[in-house]
Amino acid sequence: MAGSGLQEVKDFGPDPGNLRMFVHGTVGTTTERRPLVVVLHGCTQRARRIAALSGWNDLADRAGCLVLYVQQRPINNSLRCFNWFRPDDILPGQGEVGSVTSMVRHAVAHLGADPRRVYLYGVSSGGALAAALIACAPDLFAHAAIFAGAPYRAANSTLDARLVIRDPRTRSPAEWAAQVTALHPERTTPYPPLLVLHGTQDRVMDFGHGLALVAQWTAVAGTDTVPDSLDTAYRGLPDVERSVYTAGGRTVVTLLRFHGLGHQLPIDPGDRPDQGGRRSWVSRDVDLHSTWLVARAFGLVP
Repeated sequence: MAGSGLQEVKDFGPDPGNLRMFVHGTVGTTTERRPLVVVLHGCTQRARRIAALSGWNDLADRAGCLVLYVQQRPINNSLRCFNWFRPDDILPGQGEVGSVTSMVRHAVAHLGADPRRVYLYGVSSGGALAAALIACAPDLFAHAAIFAGAPYRAANSTLDARLVIRDPRTRSPAEWAAQVTALHPERTTPYPPLLVLHGTQDRVMDFGHGLALVAQWTAVAGTDTVPDSLDTAYRGLPDVERSVYTAGGRTVVTLLRFHGLGHQLPIDPGDRPDQGGRRSWVSRDVDLHSTWLVARAFGLVP
């Protein structure tokens, strides 16, 4: 599994969502555990496409970690979107959530992934499924990042999703949080911290979904939607705004707001360690490599 390519793992255990698993990186051992990043692509994409656009493979090679790419099948969704809006796919152990959790457990049991350092990254429909994963299996992930995604249970059917993506449903933070906490009503331990990235001019997945993610997961953590710190020109870039929300002395949600960005992955092609990504119609050079920022939030790069 070394090198720049991906290798498919076909027998990873229960697969109720009928998904495909690909891995990049050098497999570790039980004595040399490696961090694992789980990547969920957007609609119309495949594992190799999101790997090239995001630059995750290059980052993983430098960081010495594994990357697990989850790939949708056209038989499940003709546009290759993950089915974040289908109730049967977003319950613990069921559907697509069940398939992804099986992949993670297989990577821990057989590929040398460190169960304490499993990180989740989702884009668009993959970001919305990532919200379902941290809601359904919070103890499986150490940290999550969602780009242009949606909160857990933002829609309830295919038709509902088509309406909701451009016109987000209005709910209070407590109502959003109840969608999550109803799954684990006795839970008292914290959920994994969440990094939300979203463009303010997104015409596919409205920016309101990014704000709803903040509302949902700050309320789950027991805090409000007033940021504890705000940087209106993050890393010296006037179009990037960073808001941090804390609870009990720990960061629970971070929002990176990309002013003027559409449904495009923020990248910064170049040769420096903090640069990367590939230009395309679904990515945009904003002088900031969002994948590197995510990897830094995960603690994978300095």
